This record gives sequence, C-alpha cells and structure tokens, in this order.
Amino acid sequence: MATKKPMSMDTLKPETEHIRKIILSGDPNKAMQQMMNTIDMLRGVYVEENEALYSADTKRFLGLQEKKLKAARHYQYGAEQLLERKDELQHIDIALKKQLAEKQEEFSGVMSENLKAIDRLRRGVYRLNDRIMTSARESARKNNVNYSAKGELNKNERPVSIGLSESA
Repeated sequence: MATKKPMSMDTLKPETEHIRKIILSGDPNKAMQQMMNTIDMLRGVYVEENEALYSADTKRFLGLQEKKLKAARHYQYGAEQLLERKDELQHIDIALKKQLAEKQEEFSGVMSENLKAIDRLRRGVYRLNDRIMTSARESARKNNVNYSAKGELNKNERPVSIGLSESA
C-alpha cells in the first residue's frame, strides 16, 4: 500500500496561479491598445457586478468573482509590463494616449460606483444584523424568568446575554 507524502508548502499554489499572464506586444502602440482592451474587459465585469448589486442578485454577484479576479490579474500584469516599458511608451501615438486617458476615466467612474454599491450592501447587512440581534435580545429579555429569594416572580431588568456571537 502506497503512502501519501505529506503536502509541503512548496506544493501549495496560490488560487490565482491558474490565470495565465498576458504578454503585451513588443510594439508600444499595439501594447497600449491591448491594455485598453484589458481595461474595457475589467470595466465590463464591474458594470455586470454593479447590476447584480443593484438588483440584489447574490448568486450573479458571487458568480462574477472568478471572472473579476481573472480580469483584474490581466490588468495588473499589463500595468506591470507598461511600467517596465515606460520609456518606450513616451513615443506612442497621441490619439492612443488620449484614448487611454478616457478609458481610465470611464473605468474610475465605474469603480467608484462599484465601491458605493458594495458599501451600501455592507451597511444594509449591518442594519439587518443589528435588527436580528435586537430582536433576539428583546425576546430573551421577555422570556427570561427570574425568581426572588421569597419565590416571587421578578421582572428581569438586567441585560441578557443571548449566547450568540455578535461579531460574525
């Protein structure tokens, strides 16, 4: 019977290891165009995610996370390559520079909208959690029976622990 080797830290791979790095063209103008396509791809994912957030479609939102991660990694890898080649990118077509600036501005707007939608969702979850915990405490307080030393039923006015983790 073969024994399994224990897994070492060397054999563990990051979740994103399967995402293939993009390699931008050697031509600076083509590389810039590829980067703009990558920005459009990532912006499209964020637009989809915003739609899912606004419609409270949790299943769709969660389903987009792998796609968003892949698009974000492509963006990161492309940006790293552009930074390494910043000297040769000084000479790209002026129209491409303008187009890139417009794409970045559009992308920033969608990102800002996305952050606001996620923050709105976060606040909603906190409010729901507060309502649940308040209701649970009130229920526990109402149902808590307390007898005095004389055997009389006392109303319990002290705060009641309901035994739930409120930090979850």
